[in-house]
Amino acid sequence: MNAVLLGAALFLVLLGVGFGVLFAQLLSRDRTLPLPDDWEEVFSPARYRAMERLLEQTDYQYLASKSGNNKKLERQLRERRIRIFQAYINSLSQDFTRICKAIKKVMVDSQVDRPDLAGLLMKQHFIFTLTVLSIEFRLGLYHFGIGTPDGRDLINSLDAMCGQLRTLSLIIDAA
Repeated sequence: MNAVLLGAALFLVLLGVGFGVLFAQLLSRDRTLPLPDDWEEVFSPARYRAMERLLEQTDYQYLASKSGNNKKLERQLRERRIRIFQAYINSLSQDFTRICKAIKKVMVDSQVDRPDLAGLLMKQHFIFTLTVLSIEFRLGLYHFGIGTPDGRDLINSLDAMCGQLRTLSLIIDAA
């Protein structure tokens, strides 16, 4: 019984440290560059569509059929795919943060006070952060062959924020 409690406590401590490191990474991303002039092209969610099928099982099934179930080769492929997926997550997070900053700048520069938009921005940022944490946790499980993370929620959040920025840009341009 004591071993189970000790194991559970150790797991919770490691999970807390992992979340702390992830939060520190997310908070350190505040020092990003301003929006480029062609921001609609740069922040296109289509850029991230490849990550949706990056971790699918079809490649592993193909590899197993061609290599005779070579576990070392499968592990190497899995580790490379995880690193690529994490790079996508980092890029998505940076883009999301930059779009949030652009929306905040537009809100500050606007002649009209929009407290509803500020609340929506906070909500979207919170949901995005929780989604990143969830995907990072599932990515850790995926490393051991358990489950498959899905990045569609992050892409949808980025797309929603791009829509908000687009709408605000049109309102500012019309004024």
